Formats: sequence, C-alpha cells, structure tokens
Amino acid sequence: MIPDSPAQALDRHASGLRELVVRVVRDRHERFAEAHQVSESRYAMGFGSQWRDLLDDTHEAVTRFGFASFKLLPAGYKLPVVNDCLIYVWRIPDNPDAVSDFASSPTRRNGFVAAPPDATLFEPSFADQSEPDEDPVDEGEIERVVRSLGGAMPVVLVMVESTPRLLQSIQWAVAVLDEEGNLVLRGHECIWDTELSGGSELSSVESFDSGAPAVPVVELQEQERPVPDA
Repeated sequence: MIPDSPAQALDRHASGLRELVVRVVRDRHERFAEAHQVSESRYAMGFGSQWRDLLDDTHEAVTRFGFASFKLLPAGYKLPVVNDCLIYVWRIPDNPDAVSDFASSPTRRNGFVAAPPDATLFEPSFADQSEPDEDPVDEGEIERVVRSLGGAMPVVLVMVESTPRLLQSIQWAVAVLDEEGNLVLRGHECIWDTELSGGSELSSVESFDSGAPAVPVVELQEQERPVPDA
C-alpha cells in the first residue's frame, strides 16, 4: 500500500526527519551561496552542483542516528532509509519539466523498485534516548518488520528550490511512478520557505522590471545659523 503523505510514510519519525533535513539543506545552501559570492562568478553552474553534497550531507546526518543506509545503483548514491522509506534530497534544476523528468535516469528509476534492507530488532529514533525501552518489540515494530518483507520502499522526495542569492523553499512528497512511468507526488507539502523562517530581505525586494521604486520622504528642516562675532 502506497502512503498518501510523507507523514504517513515516516510515521513517528516524520517530525524528527523534517527538522533534520531542513537544517542540513539550509546549512549546505549557505556554504554554496557564500562560495558563489566569494568567487564573483557570473554563472550559477557551480552553485547547481550542490546536489551531490545534499545527498551526502543528508545520508551522514540521518545514519548518524542509527538508521540504515542504501546504495542506489548503478551510480552508487548512498541514501538513508527511515521507517523503510528511501529518502532522496534533490535540488530542483532550473527547468520547467525537472520534476516530471526526475526518474529519467536509471539510478533514480531503481529507487522506485528498491527493496528495504534487512529488518532490525531495535529501530533507531531521532529522539535522544539515554536508556532503551523496557519492551522494544511493540506493535509498530512488528508491523514495520512485516511490511519490510514484501514490496519496494516508498520514496520520500525532498525538493529544494534555490538560487545563489536565496533559498526559496523546501518541499517533500511521496514520489510514485504511474504505469506510464510518469512521476506522481502524493501528500506534496512545503516544510520550509522564506516566510516560514520569518521572511527575507531579498524576498521583499520588488523586481526592477516592473512597478515604481519607493521614494523616501525627505522633510526640510531649518538649521540654526551661527551668530557672527561682534
């Protein structure tokens, strides 16, 4: 059964993964934006190459909590697995058909038929637990083990929209390929944008190709003139 949303697919790990992914993406964007500014490059090709770092950063951050790792062939990308879901963080290229063409490469297509790794008895968690549970094998754990025995893992696709000057949004959805091989997003949701973060100075600047610039109001004030010496 295909989950209807990332929250349903990730279950109790959804909140923790959401916070972690947002933090990882924002940190990587700031590094690339700063490097782009220092380079004074007129082109954004180098900035767009952060896609591989996003994969590696997310994999390292998530697996540090004890979650499984999955190598996606033939390219060999290492992706984290949370609640038997494959997590793929991806910066959307500047192309109107980018999302629909996501599964155009053999490596990405293989992600939709990837079997979950061997089930473990003790499931990791994003929560900081100093002591193990008294009864670690609960109903949720049994359900997870049973679900992992058949079918492919759901793919939770995290989509990043950004430019060298601005991180615009972070969205996620359960990505599914239909019978014709087209990408379908289920439970598509924005988990971070400039407004959710409190706004951005760059986001409030009006485009130079439309509108009229706001002119500051200047009031003339009388100035005291020095009294000449007698």
